[in-house]
Amino acid sequence: LIAAVFVLFSAPSFAGVITYDFTRLVLGDEADQTSLIGQITFDENETQFNMNTWLSFFFQLKFDNVSYNILEEDIAEFAVVDLNNGVFGDESGEGFEFYIEDSSVPYEFTISSGLAGLGETDTCVFFDGGDRCAGGLFQVVKTVESNNGSTQVSEPASFATAMLVLFALTSLRKRKQ
Repeated sequence: LIAAVFVLFSAPSFAGVITYDFTRLVLGDEADQTSLIGQITFDENETQFNMNTWLSFFFQLKFDNVSYNILEEDIAEFAVVDLNNGVFGDESGEGFEFYIEDSSVPYEFTISSGLAGLGETDTCVFFDGGDRCAGGLFQVVKTVESNNGSTQVSEPASFATAMLVLFALTSLRKRKQ
């Protein structure tokens, strides 16, 4: 009984959310001061990754050194196939397309990425004066956070095994006495 309780306490525990950070992409030349970053968060128990199941969504376009937050209402398409492979948009049917059309914005933007959004492995922003492309796709970094906000790391199985051996040796020693 004590061994079973110990195994439960030494097993990896995850509770909370999974965050996928879309690393900063420079669109065009660095001198253009255009970039795109993003982040989506899901419950750790989620198995269907799509617009209906995420807990939070954040993307931001920086264009000519002015930041524009992309809202969920700006999403025309956002399709996920595999977020765990480290690249977003490289799978058939994966990518996004955003439209920013607002009177407060000096341009109307269309932002497309991936095979589903753009039809190729690139990320671009299109505007009245042309386009700026990254020449590649987002790298995606996955983080699992517990309910208290700390990042969880699984303990190696060797630790649990070592503790079980120690417990077994202690039990044998007590029996011999």
